[in-house]
Amino acid sequence: MSVLRIKCSKKPLLTVVRSKQWTAKLVYFLLANKAFKYKNGRSRIVYIGTTAQGAGRPAASAVNKASEAFGKLHGVKKIEVHIITCSRRKALQSWLHLESALLYTFRKEYFELPKYNKQRGSQSDLFRRSALEKLILQFES
Repeated sequence: MSVLRIKCSKKPLLTVVRSKQWTAKLVYFLLANKAFKYKNGRSRIVYIGTTAQGAGRPAASAVNKASEAFGKLHGVKKIEVHIITCSRRKALQSWLHLESALLYTFRKEYFELPKYNKQRGSQSDLFRRSALEKLILQFES
């Protein structure tokens, strides 16, 4: 029986940085290294998600969505995770409203959802529309 070889990557494949924004309940963007064509423009955003199950989700989601993207989307070599948070309100799951508002804003701007989102968002009066649009458009190419 032959001996199995062991290899280790020279560069880190996933780096997690500690941040004050890293809370149990937050929203995150997954961004590709290149912009993708949508019906009304281009954007690097391929997924908008939330951490309903806990703070480990962005890392796990990044790995899952990245492996999907690397196989299906031509030219994707790197996926970045950006965390978006908002202030809290008593008896209100603000992070879920933020995710929904961001999905709605993305769909309104590009006429379709990000590549790996299935859930449609809804309009929210909790956040300024201009702030949501600015956040979405900063990752436009």
